[in-house]
Amino acid sequence: MRLFFLAGFSLCVSLLAVAQQTKTIKGTILAEQTGLPLASCQITIEGTAYTASSDTSGRFQLNIEHKDGFILLISRLDYIPKRLPIAFETNTTIALGNIFLKKDITLEKTDNLITLTEADLSDDSETISSSIGLLQATRDVFLSRAAFDFGQAFFRVRGYDAQNGNVLLNGIVMNKFLNGRPQWNNWGGLNDVIRNQEFTNGLAASAYTFGGILGNTNINLRPSGMRPGIRLSSSVSNRTYTGRFMATYSSGLSNNGISYTLSASRRLAGQGHIQGTLYDAYSLFGGLEYQFNTKHSIGLTAILAKNRRGRSAAITEEVFNLVGSQYNPYWGK
Repeated sequence: MRLFFLAGFSLCVSLLAVAQQTKTIKGTILAEQTGLPLASCQITIEGTAYTASSDTSGRFQLNIEHKDGFILLISRLDYIPKRLPIAFETNTTIALGNIFLKKDITLEKTDNLITLTEADLSDDSETISSSIGLLQATRDVFLSRAAFDFGQAFFRVRGYDAQNGNVLLNGIVMNKFLNGRPQWNNWGGLNDVIRNQEFTNGLAASAYTFGGILGNTNINLRPSGMRPGIRLSSSVSNRTYTGRFMATYSSGLSNNGISYTLSASRRLAGQGHIQGTLYDAYSLFGGLEYQFNTKHSIGLTAILAKNRRGRSAAITEEVFNLVGSQYNPYWGK
C-alpha cells in the first residue's frame, strides 16, 4: 500500500513539473519599409499577464509557463499591430526569426499633410498670425480644416487668441513672454523635424503642461523618435516663395543609445507672385540624443531660422477689378 501511494505521488509531481515547464518564444522585430530593428515594441500574450519588450536591436525573448495554444500580440506606436497564433506541442523553444511590422498608413498620411502657411512666418507685430499657425499645425481634423478654409478670413476658434494655448518644443513652452503668443517663424521651414506632434484639445489633460482653453501642442524633436534615413525635397510656388529646397538626415537609434538628426531648408524668391514680395529665408536644425534606457535620455537641440521678406496686403474687389490680383498696396503699381 505504501509503495502504491509513493508511486502515485511521484506521478503527480512529474505531471506537475511537465505542466509548469518553462517555454521560450524569441524573435527579432524589424520595420517592413526600411528593414531596421524596432526598439520598445510590446510583446504580449492575449488574455494573460505575460509581456516583454524588444531591445535596441529589435530582439525579444518571452519566457512563459503555458501548454496550450495562444495568440501572440506585437504592437508599437505608429505601426499596425500583428497577431501570431502560437502552439508549442513538444517544443520548448520557438524561434520566430524576423517579424516585420508595417507603418500605419493613416498616421503616415497625417504626417505628410502637416504644413506651415504664410501666417506661420508672420512677424511679431502681425495679429493675423495669432491662431492660424497653431490651428494649421495640429492634427485635429476640425481645426486643420477650419484653418485651411477660413484662415484668410481671420478665423479664430470660439474667438480665442493664440495666447490661450501653448506650443512646446520637447516639453519647453515657446510662447513669448511679451504677448504670450507662439511665433512659428522661430522654427519656420523645418517641416521634416516638427512632424511629431501631440495635440491636446481644450482643457483635456496633457502630459507636458496644464491645459489651456485653446489646447496645447507639444512638438517632439528627439532624434530617436524620427524616421531614420535621408529625405530630400523641393517645391515651387506662386504665392510666398518661388522655390524651396529641404534636406534632412536622421541616424536612428544605434546600439550604443546615440541618435542624431540634421536638417536644412532654403526658401527664396526675388519677386513673388505679388508685387514687392521678395523672399529670402533659411533654416538649420541639429539634434543629438543619448538614451540611457527606454525611459531616460538626454538631448541637445539647436535651431537657427532666419527670414527676410516683403509683405502683401489684402485688397478690395474694386482694386482687384482695376489692377488685378498681383497688386500690392504696400508696394504700389
